[in-house]
Amino acid sequence: MHRALLGLLALAAAMLSVPAFAAIEPPPESAIGGEPVHFDSSDGVQLVGHVFHPPRGTKTKGAILFVHEPYRSARDWAYMADKMTRHGFVSMVFDLRGHGQSLMHGDEELDRELFGDEEFLAMSLDLSAAVAVLRDASGQAAVHLAGSDLGGSLSIVHANEDPDIASVVLLSPGLGYDGVNLKGRLITYGERPLLMVYSVEDGYARKSVEVLGEEAVGPTHIETYYGVGHGTKMLAREPQLEVLMTGWFLGTVITLEGRRLEDAGKPLTEEKEATGADLDSEEERARLQEARAAAEREEAKAIEDEQDEGRGRRWELEEEKK
Repeated sequence: MHRALLGLLALAAAMLSVPAFAAIEPPPESAIGGEPVHFDSSDGVQLVGHVFHPPRGTKTKGAILFVHEPYRSARDWAYMADKMTRHGFVSMVFDLRGHGQSLMHGDEELDRELFGDEEFLAMSLDLSAAVAVLRDASGQAAVHLAGSDLGGSLSIVHANEDPDIASVVLLSPGLGYDGVNLKGRLITYGERPLLMVYSVEDGYARKSVEVLGEEAVGPTHIETYYGVGHGTKMLAREPQLEVLMTGWFLGTVITLEGRRLEDAGKPLTEEKEATGADLDSEEERARLQEARAAAEREEAKAIEDEQDEGRGRRWELEEEKK
């Protein structure tokens, strides 16, 4: 009798321990940090992003939306978004349609491999929806945009329709990425500050910057680097780019009033010679296509590693439960 009672008590304790363990099990964390947000574009694409807030007690200085390039994801900009929160900015990254976690349009799964010019231009709707989410999260009307490759093109397209965009940063800009034509759009962009950055061996971006630089009518800074690649890869390969972008958003490079660079304590970029193919060179386009394919493979590997890590964590939790 005594043994039977002890057995029942042990069984009851074991049963009670299960829900108690489940209650304290930590929730799944965002792979890239920040606060995950789910929202829809105006045409119904289900989008996923991450909002990064400044530390509690820090005065908000502004808001920044980072836009990735094709075949990449929000992960590319996560480090920079998190960094800017330390300077008082509410920052946001998100996956454009057909990328990362933004894969559904109603019941239809999107395949970016089948995207044409129309689908790429429709990504501007994703950006507009993300700007609205960021404004709501930050309480800031004025928003800075930073985009690489096509992400930069979409940023200019949106800014031309949104007068409250404070400034735009373009990494490796192009006149016609994926059918999104920027020729003549900087005239509409007007006198707002513009930062353009490229690496000299990136011939298409270099030639595009030359044309866009002539069209720009507001305070514009063009930064040139050597041998650091394309798009957000430049951030990993050129530490000064992070410094430049931080200064840009803080207004210490060119302020919203158009203060000259030498007055802000940073020397003007020197003239740098560069050789490369013409703007419409097939060789340049082929190289860009290969770079994007390599980026896609890298992205797929990162996602696979992330999933493996998640599976490993779940296995550990299961083992702890046993």
